[in-house]
Amino acid sequence: MVSRKQKFKTVVLVLIFALLIVGGVFGISYYKGGVTFPWQVATTEPEAKESSEEPAEEELKVTVVEADKKDKPEAVKKTKPEAEDKTAEKPVKKEAAKEEEADEESVEEEAETDTADETEEATKATDVAVTGNTLEYYGPLHVEDGKLVDESGNPAVLTGVSSHGLSWYPEYVTKDSIAALRKNWGINVIRLAMYTSDYNGYCVGGDEIQSVLKDNIDKAVEAATENDMYVILDWHILNDGDPNEYKSQAIQFFGEMVRKYEDNDNVIYEICNEPNGDITWSDISKYAKEIIPVIRNVKEDALILVGTPSWSSDLDAVLENPLDYDNIMYTYHFYASSHKSSARNAFTEALDAGLPVFISEYGYVSANGDGEVDTKEASKWNEIIEEYQLSSCIWNLSNKAEGSALINADCDKTFDFTYEDLSAQGQYFFDLLKGEETKANDN
Repeated sequence: MVSRKQKFKTVVLVLIFALLIVGGVFGISYYKGGVTFPWQVATTEPEAKESSEEPAEEELKVTVVEADKKDKPEAVKKTKPEAEDKTAEKPVKKEAAKEEEADEESVEEEAETDTADETEEATKATDVAVTGNTLEYYGPLHVEDGKLVDESGNPAVLTGVSSHGLSWYPEYVTKDSIAALRKNWGINVIRLAMYTSDYNGYCVGGDEIQSVLKDNIDKAVEAATENDMYVILDWHILNDGDPNEYKSQAIQFFGEMVRKYEDNDNVIYEICNEPNGDITWSDISKYAKEIIPVIRNVKEDALILVGTPSWSSDLDAVLENPLDYDNIMYTYHFYASSHKSSARNAFTEALDAGLPVFISEYGYVSANGDGEVDTKEASKWNEIIEEYQLSSCIWNLSNKAEGSALINADCDKTFDFTYEDLSAQGQYFFDLLKGEETKANDN
Protein backbone atom coordinates (compact mmCIF):
# COMPACT_ATOMS: atom_id res chain seq x y z
CA MET A 1 0.00 0.00 0.00
CA VAL A 2 1.27 3.43 -1.06
CA SER A 3 1.55 5.76 1.73
CA ARG A 4 -0.19 9.18 1.75
CA LYS A 5 3.17 10.88 1.76
CA GLN A 6 4.25 9.00 -1.30
CA LYS A 7 1.05 10.04 -3.14
CA PHE A 8 1.59 13.72 -2.33
CA LYS A 9 5.11 13.63 -3.77
CA THR A 10 3.84 12.00 -6.90
CA VAL A 11 1.16 14.70 -7.43
CA VAL A 12 3.68 17.46 -6.88
CA LEU A 13 6.05 15.96 -9.42
CA VAL A 14 3.24 15.62 -11.98
CA LEU A 15 2.23 19.25 -11.47
CA ILE A 16 5.79 20.43 -11.81
CA PHE A 17 6.21 18.37 -14.92
CA ALA A 18 2.94 19.77 -16.36
CA LEU A 19 4.00 23.34 -15.62
CA LEU A 20 7.30 22.75 -17.30
CA ILE A 21 5.58 21.44 -20.42
CA VAL A 22 3.06 24.32 -20.55
CA GLY A 23 5.75 26.89 -19.84
CA GLY A 24 7.94 25.48 -22.55
CA VAL A 25 5.14 25.61 -25.07
CA PHE A 26 4.29 29.25 -24.21
CA GLY A 27 7.93 30.17 -24.25
CA ILE A 28 8.47 28.77 -27.68
CA SER A 29 5.27 30.47 -28.99
CA TYR A 30 6.22 33.83 -27.55
CA TYR A 31 9.68 33.56 -28.95
CA LYS A 32 8.26 32.91 -32.42
CA GLY A 33 5.69 35.72 -32.17
CA GLY A 34 2.68 33.49 -32.29
CA VAL A 35 1.19 34.72 -29.02
CA THR A 36 0.19 38.28 -28.06
CA PHE A 37 -0.35 38.84 -24.39
CA PRO A 38 -3.12 41.14 -23.18
CA TRP A 39 -0.74 43.65 -21.73
CA GLN A 40 0.98 43.98 -25.08
CA VAL A 41 -2.10 45.12 -27.08
CA ALA A 42 -2.14 48.82 -26.03
CA THR A 43 1.51 49.39 -26.87
CA THR A 44 1.93 47.44 -30.08
CA GLU A 45 -1.11 48.76 -32.07
CA PRO A 46 0.12 52.41 -32.46
CA GLU A 47 3.51 51.11 -33.46
CA ALA A 48 1.90 48.97 -36.10
CA LYS A 49 -0.22 51.97 -37.34
CA GLU A 50 2.77 54.23 -37.64
CA SER A 51 4.70 51.67 -39.55
CA SER A 52 1.76 51.15 -41.90
CA GLU A 53 1.42 54.90 -42.65
CA GLU A 54 5.07 55.53 -43.38
CA PRO A 55 5.05 53.92 -46.82
CA ALA A 56 1.81 55.80 -47.70
CA GLU A 57 3.41 59.11 -46.76
CA GLU A 58 6.46 58.26 -48.81
CA GLU A 59 4.22 57.39 -51.75
CA LEU A 60 2.37 60.71 -51.42
CA LYS A 61 5.59 62.71 -51.55
CA VAL A 62 6.69 60.95 -54.67
CA THR A 63 3.34 61.56 -56.33
CA VAL A 64 3.37 65.30 -55.57
CA VAL A 65 6.92 65.74 -56.79
CA GLU A 66 6.12 63.96 -60.02
CA ALA A 67 3.03 66.13 -60.47
CA ASP A 68 5.17 69.27 -60.09
CA LYS A 69 7.64 68.03 -62.64
CA LYS A 70 5.07 67.06 -65.26
CA ASP A 71 2.54 69.77 -64.38
CA LYS A 72 -0.37 67.30 -64.66
CA PRO A 73 -3.42 68.25 -62.46
CA GLU A 74 -4.82 64.69 -62.58
CA ALA A 75 -1.74 63.39 -60.77
CA VAL A 76 -2.52 65.74 -57.87
CA LYS A 77 -6.19 64.73 -57.70
CA LYS A 78 -5.26 61.12 -57.04
CA THR A 79 -3.47 61.98 -53.77
CA LYS A 80 -4.85 62.35 -50.25
CA PRO A 81 -6.37 65.55 -48.84
CA GLU A 82 -3.03 66.48 -47.32
CA ALA A 83 -1.50 66.28 -50.80
CA GLU A 84 -4.29 68.50 -52.16
CA ASP A 85 -3.54 71.03 -49.44
CA LYS A 86 0.11 71.05 -50.46
CA THR A 87 -0.67 71.42 -54.14
CA ALA A 88 -3.20 74.20 -53.47
CA GLU A 89 -0.23 76.55 -53.65
CA LYS A 90 0.58 75.36 -57.17
CA PRO A 91 -1.48 78.03 -59.06
CA VAL A 92 0.43 80.69 -57.12
CA LYS A 93 3.64 79.03 -58.15
CA LYS A 94 2.42 78.98 -61.75
CA GLU A 95 1.58 82.69 -61.60
CA ALA A 96 4.98 83.40 -60.13
CA ALA A 97 6.51 81.28 -62.84
CA LYS A 98 4.56 83.20 -65.47
CA GLU A 99 5.67 86.52 -64.00
CA GLU A 100 9.20 85.22 -63.90
CA GLU A 101 8.89 84.11 -67.49
CA ALA A 102 7.40 87.49 -68.48
CA ASP A 103 10.26 89.27 -66.72
CA GLU A 104 12.71 87.08 -68.56
CA GLU A 105 10.97 87.84 -71.88
CA SER A 106 11.00 91.56 -71.06
CA VAL A 107 14.71 91.40 -70.32
CA GLU A 108 15.23 89.46 -73.54
CA GLU A 109 13.21 92.06 -75.52
CA GLU A 110 15.21 94.90 -73.99
CA ALA A 111 18.39 93.06 -74.80
CA GLU A 112 17.15 92.52 -78.36
CA THR A 113 16.25 96.25 -78.64
CA ASP A 114 19.66 97.27 -77.31
CA THR A 115 21.27 94.85 -79.72
CA ALA A 116 19.18 96.24 -82.60
CA ASP A 117 20.19 99.80 -81.68
CA GLU A 118 23.83 98.79 -81.46
CA THR A 119 23.51 97.00 -84.79
CA GLU A 120 21.92 100.07 -86.38
CA GLU A 121 24.70 102.29 -85.07
CA ALA A 122 27.30 99.84 -86.29
CA THR A 123 25.56 99.69 -89.65
CA LYS A 124 25.57 103.46 -89.91
CA ALA A 125 29.28 103.44 -89.19
CA THR A 126 30.13 100.87 -91.85
CA ASP A 127 27.42 100.85 -94.53
CA VAL A 128 26.93 103.36 -97.34
CA ALA A 129 24.24 105.86 -96.32
CA VAL A 130 21.20 105.45 -98.57
CA THR A 131 17.99 107.48 -98.27
CA GLY A 132 15.82 105.02 -100.16
CA ASN A 133 14.20 107.95 -102.00
CA THR A 134 14.88 109.03 -105.58
CA LEU A 135 13.67 112.48 -106.61
CA GLU A 136 11.96 112.85 -109.95
CA TYR A 137 13.57 113.91 -113.20
CA TYR A 138 11.01 116.09 -115.04
CA GLY A 139 12.58 116.59 -118.45
CA PRO A 140 12.58 120.12 -119.93
CA LEU A 141 11.67 122.84 -117.44
CA HIS A 142 10.19 126.30 -117.74
CA VAL A 143 8.74 129.05 -115.54
CA GLU A 144 5.00 129.56 -115.38
CA ASP A 145 3.14 131.94 -113.03
CA GLY A 146 6.19 132.31 -110.84
CA LYS A 147 6.70 128.55 -110.49
CA LEU A 148 9.13 126.05 -111.96
CA VAL A 149 7.13 123.46 -113.90
CA ASP A 150 7.55 120.58 -116.34
CA GLU A 151 6.29 120.44 -119.94
CA SER A 152 2.76 119.67 -118.73
CA GLY A 153 2.69 122.57 -116.29
CA ASN A 154 3.05 120.39 -113.20
CA PRO A 155 5.24 121.68 -110.35
CA ALA A 156 8.88 120.64 -110.59
CA VAL A 157 11.01 120.68 -107.45
CA LEU A 158 14.78 120.29 -107.69
CA THR A 159 16.65 119.37 -104.52
CA GLY A 160 20.37 118.82 -104.40
CA VAL A 161 23.80 120.07 -103.48
CA SER A 162 26.25 122.71 -104.56
CA SER A 163 29.90 121.82 -105.00
CA HIS A 164 32.53 123.92 -103.36
CA GLY A 165 34.85 125.74 -105.78
CA LEU A 166 35.82 123.49 -108.68
CA SER A 167 39.43 124.57 -108.30
CA TRP A 168 39.42 123.57 -104.62
CA TYR A 169 37.50 120.29 -104.59
CA PRO A 170 37.18 118.89 -108.14
CA GLU A 171 37.24 115.32 -106.78
CA TYR A 172 33.63 115.64 -105.61
CA VAL A 173 32.21 116.29 -109.08
CA THR A 174 33.54 113.24 -110.87
CA LYS A 175 31.53 110.62 -112.71
CA ASP A 176 31.62 108.28 -109.71
CA SER A 177 30.74 110.89 -107.11
CA ILE A 178 27.76 112.27 -109.06
CA ALA A 179 26.45 108.78 -109.84
CA ALA A 180 26.72 107.87 -106.14
CA LEU A 181 24.85 111.02 -105.07
CA ARG A 182 21.98 110.10 -107.34
CA LYS A 183 21.97 106.44 -106.33
CA ASN A 184 22.51 106.82 -102.58
CA TRP A 185 20.94 110.17 -101.72
CA GLY A 186 18.40 110.37 -104.53
CA ILE A 187 18.99 114.08 -105.27
CA ASN A 188 18.06 115.39 -108.73
CA VAL A 189 20.33 118.44 -109.16
CA ILE A 190 23.97 119.39 -108.64
CA ARG A 191 25.37 122.90 -108.81
CA LEU A 192 28.90 123.42 -110.14
CA ALA A 193 30.39 126.42 -108.36
CA MET A 194 33.08 127.83 -110.66
CA TYR A 195 34.74 130.80 -108.95
CA THR A 196 35.65 133.68 -111.20
CA SER A 197 38.33 135.59 -109.24
CA ASP A 198 39.17 133.60 -106.09
CA TYR A 199 41.77 130.80 -105.89
CA ASN A 200 42.53 129.66 -109.45
CA GLY A 201 39.36 131.34 -110.62
CA TYR A 202 38.26 131.16 -114.23
CA CYS A 203 39.04 134.81 -114.88
CA VAL A 204 42.39 135.02 -113.08
CA GLY A 205 44.00 131.58 -113.37
CA GLY A 206 45.06 131.70 -117.00
CA ASP A 207 44.35 129.48 -119.99
CA GLU A 208 45.50 126.26 -118.38
CA ILE A 209 43.16 126.72 -115.41
CA GLN A 210 40.30 127.58 -117.74
CA SER A 211 40.93 124.40 -119.69
CA VAL A 212 40.95 122.26 -116.53
CA LEU A 213 37.76 123.88 -115.20
CA LYS A 214 35.88 123.40 -118.48
CA ASP A 215 37.05 119.80 -118.66
CA ASN A 216 35.72 119.15 -115.14
CA ILE A 217 32.43 120.81 -116.02
CA ASP A 218 32.11 118.68 -119.15
CA LYS A 219 32.61 115.45 -117.20
CA ALA A 220 30.16 116.56 -114.54
CA VAL A 221 27.48 117.48 -117.08
CA GLU A 222 27.94 114.13 -118.77
CA ALA A 223 27.62 112.30 -115.45
CA ALA A 224 24.52 114.28 -114.45
CA THR A 225 22.91 113.57 -117.81
CA GLU A 226 23.64 109.84 -117.55
CA ASN A 227 22.01 109.77 -114.12
CA ASP A 228 18.90 111.82 -114.97
CA MET A 229 19.97 114.84 -112.95
CA TYR A 230 19.88 118.57 -113.56
CA VAL A 231 23.15 120.50 -113.44
CA ILE A 232 23.64 124.21 -112.74
CA LEU A 233 26.61 126.04 -114.29
CA ASP A 234 27.34 128.64 -111.63
CA TRP A 235 29.38 131.76 -112.56
CA HIS A 236 30.49 132.14 -108.98
CA ILE A 237 31.41 135.77 -108.41
CA LEU A 238 32.30 136.49 -104.80
CA ASN A 239 35.16 138.81 -103.93
CA ASP A 240 34.83 140.48 -107.32
CA GLY A 241 31.41 141.67 -106.13
CA ASP A 242 30.27 143.36 -109.33
CA PRO A 243 29.33 140.92 -112.11
CA ASN A 244 30.22 143.57 -114.67
CA GLU A 245 33.92 143.33 -113.73
CA TYR A 246 34.42 140.19 -115.81
CA LYS A 247 31.47 140.61 -118.14
CA SER A 248 33.45 139.91 -121.31
CA GLN A 249 34.73 136.62 -119.91
CA ALA A 250 31.17 135.73 -118.87
CA ILE A 251 29.92 136.36 -122.42
CA GLN A 252 32.67 134.10 -123.80
CA PHE A 253 32.05 131.37 -121.22
CA PHE A 254 28.25 131.16 -121.51
CA GLY A 255 28.40 131.44 -125.28
CA GLU A 256 30.70 128.40 -125.37
CA MET A 257 28.72 126.41 -122.78
CA VAL A 258 25.29 126.90 -124.36
CA ARG A 259 26.58 125.79 -127.75
CA LYS A 260 28.14 122.69 -126.20
CA TYR A 261 24.97 121.78 -124.26
CA GLU A 262 22.33 123.09 -126.60
CA ASP A 263 20.66 119.68 -126.78
CA ASN A 264 20.76 119.13 -123.03
CA ASP A 265 17.44 119.82 -121.33
CA ASN A 266 19.04 119.35 -117.91
CA VAL A 267 21.54 122.25 -118.00
CA ILE A 268 20.64 125.41 -116.06
CA TYR A 269 22.67 128.65 -116.34
CA GLU A 270 23.33 130.73 -113.20
CA ILE A 271 24.89 133.90 -114.55
CA CYS A 272 26.06 135.56 -111.30
CA ASN A 273 26.33 133.99 -107.86
CA GLU A 274 26.28 136.68 -105.16
CA PRO A 275 26.56 140.31 -106.25
CA ASN A 276 27.68 142.18 -103.16
CA GLY A 277 29.14 145.39 -101.78
CA ASP A 278 27.49 148.52 -103.11
CA ILE A 279 26.14 146.75 -106.20
CA THR A 280 22.52 147.55 -106.92
CA TRP A 281 19.80 145.78 -108.84
CA SER A 282 20.34 148.30 -111.62
CA ASP A 283 23.97 147.13 -111.97
CA ILE A 284 22.90 143.50 -112.05
CA SER A 285 20.14 144.17 -114.57
CA LYS A 286 22.61 145.85 -116.89
CA TYR A 287 24.86 142.80 -116.75
CA ALA A 288 21.98 140.35 -117.15
CA LYS A 289 20.63 142.09 -120.23
CA GLU A 290 23.93 141.43 -121.99
CA ILE A 291 24.44 137.82 -120.84
CA ILE A 292 20.90 136.47 -121.27
CA PRO A 293 20.73 137.20 -125.05
CA VAL A 294 24.02 135.29 -125.54
CA ILE A 295 22.32 132.20 -124.13
CA ARG A 296 18.91 132.78 -125.72
CA ASN A 297 20.36 133.29 -129.18
CA VAL A 298 21.40 129.63 -129.06
CA LYS A 299 18.77 128.06 -126.78
CA GLU A 300 15.69 130.21 -126.55
CA ASP A 301 14.00 128.18 -123.82
CA ALA A 302 17.04 127.76 -121.55
CA LEU A 303 16.34 128.16 -117.84
CA ILE A 304 18.45 131.03 -116.45
CA LEU A 305 19.09 132.00 -112.81
CA VAL A 306 19.96 135.60 -111.97
CA GLY A 307 21.66 136.71 -108.75
CA THR A 308 20.19 139.48 -106.59
CA PRO A 309 21.76 142.28 -104.48
CA SER A 310 23.29 141.81 -101.02
CA TRP A 311 24.70 138.34 -101.52
CA SER A 312 21.53 137.21 -103.29
CA SER A 313 19.24 138.08 -100.42
CA ASP A 314 17.43 141.27 -101.54
CA LEU A 315 14.34 140.60 -103.61
CA ASP A 316 12.51 143.89 -103.01
CA ALA A 317 14.36 145.80 -105.75
CA VAL A 318 13.71 142.95 -108.18
CA LEU A 319 9.97 143.11 -107.49
CA GLU A 320 9.98 146.78 -108.50
CA ASN A 321 11.74 146.17 -111.79
CA PRO A 322 11.92 142.52 -112.91
CA LEU A 323 13.69 141.45 -116.08
CA ASP A 324 11.56 141.18 -119.20
CA TYR A 325 12.46 137.61 -120.17
CA ASP A 326 10.71 134.26 -120.01
CA ASN A 327 12.11 131.32 -118.09
CA ILE A 328 13.97 133.55 -115.65
CA MET A 329 14.29 132.82 -111.94
CA TYR A 330 15.95 134.95 -109.27
CA THR A 331 18.32 133.40 -106.77
CA TYR A 332 17.96 133.69 -103.03
CA HIS A 333 20.54 132.55 -100.47
CA PHE A 334 20.08 132.05 -96.73
CA TYR A 335 22.02 130.66 -93.78
CA ALA A 336 19.66 129.59 -91.02
CA SER A 337 21.77 130.59 -88.04
CA SER A 338 22.15 134.17 -89.36
CA HIS A 339 18.98 134.79 -91.36
CA LYS A 340 15.89 134.47 -89.23
CA SER A 341 12.32 135.77 -88.98
CA SER A 342 12.80 139.18 -90.65
CA ALA A 343 14.57 137.56 -93.61
CA ARG A 344 11.84 134.92 -93.88
CA ASN A 345 9.11 137.55 -93.81
CA ALA A 346 10.67 139.54 -96.66
CA PHE A 347 11.29 136.33 -98.57
CA THR A 348 7.71 135.06 -98.32
CA GLU A 349 6.37 138.48 -99.32
CA ALA A 350 8.29 138.22 -102.58
CA LEU A 351 7.01 134.68 -103.12
CA ASP A 352 3.43 135.74 -102.44
CA ALA A 353 3.87 138.53 -104.99
CA GLY A 354 4.60 135.88 -107.61
CA LEU A 355 8.36 136.34 -108.01
CA PRO A 356 9.96 133.13 -109.37
CA VAL A 357 12.72 132.23 -106.90
CA PHE A 358 15.35 129.48 -106.91
CA ILE A 359 17.37 128.93 -103.71
CA SER A 360 20.66 128.14 -105.42
CA GLU A 361 22.65 128.21 -102.18
CA TYR A 362 21.83 127.85 -98.49
CA GLY A 363 23.07 126.36 -95.25
CA TYR A 364 21.86 125.61 -91.75
CA VAL A 365 24.90 127.24 -90.13
CA SER A 366 26.11 130.85 -90.01
CA ALA A 367 26.45 133.10 -93.06
CA ASN A 368 30.25 132.78 -92.90
CA GLY A 369 29.80 129.10 -93.75
CA ASP A 370 30.85 127.87 -90.32
CA GLY A 371 29.38 127.13 -86.91
CA GLU A 372 26.81 124.65 -85.66
CA VAL A 373 23.59 123.59 -87.32
CA ASP A 374 20.71 125.71 -86.04
CA THR A 375 17.92 123.17 -86.32
CA LYS A 376 15.32 125.48 -84.78
CA GLU A 377 15.72 128.09 -87.52
CA ALA A 378 16.45 125.45 -90.16
CA SER A 379 13.09 123.78 -89.59
CA LYS A 380 11.31 127.10 -90.20
CA TRP A 381 13.13 127.59 -93.51
CA ASN A 382 12.36 124.01 -94.49
CA GLU A 383 8.66 124.62 -93.87
CA ILE A 384 8.73 127.51 -96.35
CA ILE A 385 10.62 125.47 -98.94
CA GLU A 386 8.05 122.70 -98.64
CA GLU A 387 5.01 125.00 -98.57
CA TYR A 388 6.05 126.94 -101.70
CA GLN A 389 7.56 123.89 -103.45
CA LEU A 390 10.88 125.65 -103.95
CA SER A 391 13.98 124.25 -105.63
CA SER A 392 17.25 124.43 -103.73
CA CYS A 393 20.92 123.43 -103.48
CA ILE A 394 22.68 123.15 -100.13
CA TRP A 395 26.24 124.47 -99.70
CA ASN A 396 28.64 122.59 -99.92
CA LEU A 397 29.88 119.18 -101.09
CA SER A 398 33.37 118.94 -99.62
CA ASN A 399 35.27 117.89 -96.51
CA LYS A 400 36.48 121.40 -95.76
CA ALA A 401 36.92 122.02 -92.03
CA GLU A 402 33.85 124.23 -91.68
CA GLY A 403 30.26 123.79 -90.55
CA SER A 404 28.71 124.07 -94.01
CA ALA A 405 30.77 121.23 -95.52
CA LEU A 406 28.60 118.13 -95.86
CA ILE A 407 31.48 115.69 -95.29
CA ASN A 408 33.58 115.31 -92.15
CA ALA A 409 37.04 116.84 -92.42
CA ASP A 410 38.69 113.52 -91.51
CA CYS A 411 36.87 111.62 -94.27
CA ASP A 412 39.00 111.15 -97.39
CA LYS A 413 36.29 109.41 -99.45
CA THR A 414 34.69 111.30 -102.33
CA PHE A 415 31.59 109.10 -102.75
CA ASP A 416 29.69 106.23 -101.12
CA PHE A 417 29.71 107.95 -97.74
CA THR A 418 28.53 106.26 -94.56
CA TYR A 419 26.30 108.19 -92.18
CA GLU A 420 29.27 108.70 -89.88
CA ASP A 421 31.25 110.20 -92.77
CA LEU A 422 28.80 113.10 -92.88
CA SER A 423 29.14 116.31 -90.89
CA ALA A 424 26.35 117.54 -88.61
CA GLN A 425 24.89 119.54 -91.51
CA GLY A 426 25.42 116.57 -93.82
CA GLN A 427 23.49 114.28 -91.48
CA TYR A 428 20.72 116.84 -91.05
CA PHE A 429 20.38 117.19 -94.81
CA PHE A 430 20.54 113.43 -95.33
CA ASP A 431 17.78 112.88 -92.76
CA LEU A 432 15.59 115.39 -94.60
CA LEU A 433 16.14 113.57 -97.88
CA LYS A 434 15.26 110.33 -96.12
CA GLY A 435 12.06 111.83 -94.76
CA GLU A 436 13.05 111.71 -91.11
CA GLU A 437 12.33 114.58 -88.75
CA THR A 438 15.24 116.10 -86.90
CA LYS A 439 14.81 117.40 -83.37
CA ALA A 440 15.28 121.17 -83.13
CA ASN A 441 17.71 122.74 -80.72
CA ASP A 442 17.88 126.28 -79.36
CA ASN A 443 21.09 127.50 -80.98
